[in-house]
Amino acid sequence: MLRRLYDRVLALAGSPRAPWWLAAMAFAEASFFPIPPDALLIPMAIARPDRAWRFAALCTVGSVAGGALGYFIGYALFNEIAAPLLRAYGYTAALARFQAMYAQYGLWVILIKGLTPIPYKIVTIASGAARFDFPLFMVA
Repeated sequence: MLRRLYDRVLALAGSPRAPWWLAAMAFAEASFFPIPPDALLIPMAIARPDRAWRFAALCTVGSVAGGALGYFIGYALFNEIAAPLLRAYGYTAALARFQAMYAQYGLWVILIKGLTPIPYKIVTIASGAARFDFPLFMVA
């Protein structure tokens, strides 16, 4: 099974549409998809070292755009889905504490996340759910 996936990724990395797939994977991974774009970025950069920085920039742009989508998923769906559940189970005070702490330390959470294996999508969705300042989120 892994061999088949490996072969598909290598074939995709050599495709003329690989840069578009890379941007799409980075976008999706930052908001909802579980597979990191590195699986495609690394073989593309090895195959075309002269374009490695271009591929990395494309991956970054896709990831930032996907992060914005993840933020809005947390922002829009939190009140519709998660907040009623938290209220039903009596966690209203805990939710208020979480949002207050995220307002105070959210920037550090976002910045330090890059040094940890915590999936980026968790931070993007949590930032939206906590109503963290969106322009500051995008800069971080």
